[in-house]
Amino acid sequence: MQVKEVMSKEVITVKRSTTLKQLLDIFTTFHVFPLVPVIEGDNVLVGIVSFRNLINVFQPHQSQMLKTVPFLDEEEEDIFKVEFTEEVGSLVVAEDIMEKKFVAIQEDASLEEAYKLMKLHLKEEFPVVNRAGRLLGMVGIFDIVRYIFRQKGVIK
Repeated sequence: MQVKEVMSKEVITVKRSTTLKQLLDIFTTFHVFPLVPVIEGDNVLVGIVSFRNLINVFQPHQSQMLKTVPFLDEEEEDIFKVEFTEEVGSLVVAEDIMEKKFVAIQEDASLEEAYKLMKLHLKEEFPVVNRAGRLLGMVGIFDIVRYIFRQKGVIK
């Protein structure tokens, strides 16, 4: 079974220019912590925004170079003491906080491959793309588990 056969095709996406305020509104529509693809042009996937990226807004002075140093214990900001002006909601955009290095899975990958990648990267879902890098959907661990239960006759 291929990923494209079980993926969700209706995906909430944003553009690079989506503001933090708009992102926060989008995130409130999810029950769990979502992974929101950032697209441009003809649905080309250019990044992802997750709950962790929103938390990183509270770390404004964290150097990009320091993020790459393994085992570096950095002191986290107390999110209740960080001062913001309301303009932050309009000035910070998805491109400022999105992950530009991310894992996406090809539409013709097997479910076994998707599951192994999820375990390897400690992720519960991935964007699904075609060979041109266009976003086609999302596949999550629940999609895979639901497929297995269907195969075993537990659900129809």
